[in-house]
Amino acid sequence: MEQDLMRILTGGWVAQATFAAVRLGVPDVLDGRRLAPEEIAEEVGAHPAALHRLLRLLAGVGLADADSDDRYGLTPMGAQLRADALGPLATLYGEDYFASAWDGLAHAVRTGEPAFEHVHGEPVFAHLAGDPGKAAVFNAGMAAGASFFRGVPDAYDFSGARRVVDLAGGTGALLATVLRSSPAARGVLFDVPEVVEAAPAHLARLGVLDRCELVGGDLFDSVPEGGDVYVLSRVLHDWDDERCAVLLANCAKAMEPGAELLIVERVVGQDSYLPLAFDLHMMVMTGGRERTEAEYRALLAEADLTPGRLLDLPLGMRLLTATR
Repeated sequence: MEQDLMRILTGGWVAQATFAAVRLGVPDVLDGRRLAPEEIAEEVGAHPAALHRLLRLLAGVGLADADSDDRYGLTPMGAQLRADALGPLATLYGEDYFASAWDGLAHAVRTGEPAFEHVHGEPVFAHLAGDPGKAAVFNAGMAAGASFFRGVPDAYDFSGARRVVDLAGGTGALLATVLRSSPAARGVLFDVPEVVEAAPAHLARLGVLDRCELVGGDLFDSVPEGGDVYVLSRVLHDWDDERCAVLLANCAKAMEPGAELLIVERVVGQDSYLPLAFDLHMMVMTGGRERTEAEYRALLAEADLTPGRLLDLPLGMRLLTATR
């Protein structure tokens, strides 16, 4: 019991060690290689003995391993910390402004107010808008954390879709994944104008720009009409129930009878560690929340949408369908 408690109490130290390794570039240096601490230190510009102590902890938690000659390599889990995998997400979680928002958790629990705004004096998205460097790190982290997108066409059959509308779809990574799986479909990418303006280069690189309509707007005013499949991925968890009700009512108003809405979120359950952790994270960062399946179904029913299947996606994400 005491050992388990101590692992919880020192968990933040393990996270900080992981962030430091990513900042130094250790996972990328070790990609497909086994090196001595001195060799790694030379490549990343670190103190050899100090780096060795860091590597020992990473090995202790399963991110690295060492052979009999004390040469370190990455485990399959540690390999996910490369820059072309989940490394940018680790970089984001280790950002000072991101981590310090959690200092306000007790305030959030006492008051119900977002911790980020209490600590930094402004909402998170306003904070990012005022600092392009932080916004770039945030966007890269969100993109890395969206690797579950690849599982969406596997979970849901888009073969009959004609017009897929991705709401608050960023620069189009999820929409491109869907369109590449369904060559007959066309897409509508909807987000705030400044985000949509950055989308063409991404969609062109992914080979689907010629099949996309780009629309700038505000979800809380209206959403594009005429889609037979609408997608809301990691959107509802940013908002309280009242704002979600407005957003979903706008979706229902735009949808023709028979059109489907796909809600992609983490879903809270009794033993679901990640959704529970992210639920607190949303309370800290935006004042939003993760929800149970019953809570999502109630929100959808209130908007005159009929909830349907709950499907599993990678990284602990779920997809809930609803029909107009």
